Amino acid sequence: MNETPSRSAAHDDLAGPIKAHDNLGRPTTPDSWRLTALGVLGGGLLLGDRAAASGLGRRAVALTAGVAGAWVASIMLASRRPPIPPASVGEGAPVPAAGPTFTVLVAARDEAGVLPNLVADVARQTYRDSAGEPCFELLLVDDRSTDGTAAAVAEAAAQEGIAEVTRLVRRDGQDLPDGKGAALTAAQPEACKGDIVVVLDADARIGPSFLATLAAYFRAGASAVTARRRVLNAGGSNLAGAQADEQTLDGELQRGRWALGGCSEFRGNGIVIRRDLLAEVGGWRAEALTEDLDLSSRVAAATGIRVVWAVDAELWEEPVPDWGGLFRQRLRWAEGGIRRAFELGPRVLASDRLPLPAKVDFGLYVGQLAVAPLLLGLIGGSLRRGRTGVGLAFVAIYGLMGGTLAFDALRWETAPGGRPLSRPERVWRAGRVALFNGLWLAAIPGAMWRLATRKGPVGYDKMAHGTAPPAEPIRPGTTGG
Repeated sequence: MNETPSRSAAHDDLAGPIKAHDNLGRPTTPDSWRLTALGVLGGGLLLGDRAAASGLGRRAVALTAGVAGAWVASIMLASRRPPIPPASVGEGAPVPAAGPTFTVLVAARDEAGVLPNLVADVARQTYRDSAGEPCFELLLVDDRSTDGTAAAVAEAAAQEGIAEVTRLVRRDGQDLPDGKGAALTAAQPEACKGDIVVVLDADARIGPSFLATLAAYFRAGASAVTARRRVLNAGGSNLAGAQADEQTLDGELQRGRWALGGCSEFRGNGIVIRRDLLAEVGGWRAEALTEDLDLSSRVAAATGIRVVWAVDAELWEEPVPDWGGLFRQRLRWAEGGIRRAFELGPRVLASDRLPLPAKVDFGLYVGQLAVAPLLLGLIGGSLRRGRTGVGLAFVAIYGLMGGTLAFDALRWETAPGGRPLSRPERVWRAGRVALFNGLWLAAIPGAMWRLATRKGPVGYDKMAHGTAPPAEPIRPGTTGG
């Protein structure tokens, strides 16, 4: 089936101006963005180096420590009082007559090895009416797969008894834009039947009450929600464990931003949004390298709606198995964040739908992209001049911020057997995440350099899936407080 629903001109205007394309219509990088990225990268390195040379470093350390400490404390406190508390869902309770209904949307390319697991998880959802009929559909975008992805999904859906609520859309063509955001354009809001659209990655795993938990948030007034991302087999290696705890830290950070009135954001695996709201802001865009950040900013700018963080709506995903793949993933995430800042940042800051605290939050959060080159310049300048104390102080502040937030967020985690993590376990895992986050000090400057220098259409580094997940993820008993 070949299907690419069209969008109106009004939708295209809301979706954002198209900045640059090649002669095949694929998105490229405007020259102004290239120059700006080089300016931020070079300027940050130079400014950091000059600060180290001028003796301003010690005063900068004191100021940074004070601001960072206040910010971390505010996030930790706010994350404990979310505007919508975790839902209480009766397992297997029938769906209220008012709904809502769901479209579970998956864009996949050559994912025949993992998608049958997700199909089985969708089939086991308890979100059904009083007659036991599903109040959801599964919609797969097969993005030019050559490994039989569509056939694997169709076979799994038939075996699991949800063939009647499973639809397949084939995206075909030469020289099409790459990436998840581009693939999702084949399933614009008008192609979805559910009231709520849930976007999952091909390697996602969900428990039986996943949709029922999400429904409770929408009945409580949410319009846009992100699920809590977990990592499969997190105990298998330190690399997998660090990725798992990084997701937990990110959840605390975004939940705190949401509670403080800031511009909290989607994460790509587990985007959940009202279909009419998705249509209002223009649907999916092929230009978006990171579709989650792109959609978050368009929703915030156009409507003032912030993303709800549902810590009890849990999904599992595979870890990136090696450092090379992990760094490529983080380069893409960082470049997507930079592109979002250049294209949509002015619109968010100028929006008349957002209050001042939300704009300040957005500005500070996006501004952290400039911190990495500045910090590298200051560390390098300090070490080069023998002022190691200043460089080490900034490294310590950076690590302590992430480590403190991670330690606090790990209250959501449990050890095997369901017992709470001990204090030493939380300290160890928080320290591991703090070290792991140093990867961003290389990824963000690397993404700036890549954005500024790489020619041709925007590149998308697809992650390989295929590690064997458990047959059924086990949902921990704690959901955080």
